[in-house]
Amino acid sequence: NGLFMRFLLGLLWLAMLPQTAWPGAWPREEGQLFISSGGNFLLSDGAELPVHYDPTFYLEYGLSDLLTLGIDYHTADLGRINTGFVFGRFPLGDTGARDRFAASIGYGARVDEFNPKETLLQGGLFWGRGYPSGWYALDYTATYGDISEEFRSKADLTWGHNYTDRWTTTLQLQTGEGFSGDVYAKINPAIIFTFNERNRVSLGAVKGLTGDEGSALKLNIWSTF
Repeated sequence: NGLFMRFLLGLLWLAMLPQTAWPGAWPREEGQLFISSGGNFLLSDGAELPVHYDPTFYLEYGLSDLLTLGIDYHTADLGRINTGFVFGRFPLGDTGARDRFAASIGYGARVDEFNPKETLLQGGLFWGRGYPSGWYALDYTATYGDISEEFRSKADLTWGHNYTDRWTTTLQLQTGEGFSGDVYAKINPAIIFTFNERNRVSLGAVKGLTGDEGSALKLNIWSTF
């Protein structure tokens, strides 16, 4: 893991350098479509929870300046649990203010081979603040399952930095409550390369701070239409 740790430290250093508005508190422009997909690879020995392959698919569409619609799919618990949502997100307050706020409402399901399908309701609150070369963001969601009859929360704190037109770095702390009631935390630094106005690639690392403290490299492809 020596090479991986050097890579992780390098990404952390780049993320500290003196980024463009990101999903969450910032709505999509009317008619704009955003698609993201990716997952983890080159897992460290024994990496199972909270870091595994964790493939994801995410889509947003700007229905209007005041409503963004989306789809969010991901797996968890060694890939055994599949979760998907459709959601709507809308701004709260002045969309031109320094501090941006938004809320979301989602409906979805959780499926795994050992339990019946569980219907999910999700609410979210988002805060973001831009500055000349980047942004800060806090995304919080709470999900209620009709079988477990429990709320599970998730919070991601992100610092983004644009240091050229093509190169961006992000540093994200991901926290939440797992399916079995465990609390997890992961750190995810990444470098983002912009090919053109439509396509970007994010290459980073993810390190579990809880559980087995496993690690992996992380690749995501982002497209905007």
